[in-house]
Amino acid sequence: MITLQTQIYTPSFRSKNPLSIKYVLDTRRNLVPDRVLARIKQISAQNPEKMPTLKEIHLEIYAPLLECKTLSEAKNLFPEFGNMKEVTEVVQRLSGNYKKLAQSGNLTDKFSLKILQDTWARLKTQDEIAKELSMKGRTSLGWILEKIGFVNFPQNYKTLLQASDPVGHSAIAGKTAAWNAAHPDLMRARNKHAAQFCKKPEYRTAQAERMKEYDRLHPERKEKIQTFSKEMWDSVPEVKADLRAFLREQQPSVRKAVCKKGKLSEAETRMRRGFYKRFWEIHPEHKEKMQQAAAKIRLNRKK
Repeated sequence: MITLQTQIYTPSFRSKNPLSIKYVLDTRRNLVPDRVLARIKQISAQNPEKMPTLKEIHLEIYAPLLECKTLSEAKNLFPEFGNMKEVTEVVQRLSGNYKKLAQSGNLTDKFSLKILQDTWARLKTQDEIAKELSMKGRTSLGWILEKIGFVNFPQNYKTLLQASDPVGHSAIAGKTAAWNAAHPDLMRARNKHAAQFCKKPEYRTAQAERMKEYDRLHPERKEKIQTFSKEMWDSVPEVKADLRAFLREQQPSVRKAVCKKGKLSEAETRMRRGFYKRFWEIHPEHKEKMQQAAAKIRLNRKK
């Protein structure tokens, strides 16, 4: 008796959840400051079930900056800022941007400390800081920051901080969706390029190895997928019946590839993919039923 190896059809989607600490450590560890990494390890050892967000940990680490009264105090607490100077130390003459700072009353020995506090403890952008200082923008501010030896974190780390927070993640997702909608041609070109790259043998091999390693570390994933698949197919018996009928019409080699358990050859993989592709094209109404069944199961599991 032939046992049909049913293939799950689910629409592609992007995660709507904020970035987790695990994701950050697995993919962007090099961007995270040493102090934040140390605190993450400490929290993980004490209570791994209740991990705060990356943003919460960062703000906790650098909150003491807000209590500092001078730049010297800040440098004593955070030696990584040890090379920073007071803006009054580097001012040679009141012209250009320095003159604007003086006119706005910000050319004081508190300037460098305020930059540290606003950037690291309040997570303000350079555009926001420049506006508060009555400067034209980040370019004008950047020149002065270079002079005082300001230490900033990578822009990509700032994005991680935002994306780890539900509100920030939602804002980033909204901006991304708006940009994609306004640039459909660029989106199509990018997707086409990504699709072509994913077809390269070296990428497919590397991806397969990553998935094998992940499945080895997370055996529950396979069981979860199998349970989801069985539950979904059981909820649409009419689709399964048509799929079996369609399989009986295929050549013996295709039937063997579709029903085979275990590792497939490249030829068998192509045949199985082609079989399902033809079936969904012939029965577009079933594709919609499968999508609805999958969505219903996910919704029920959340309750």
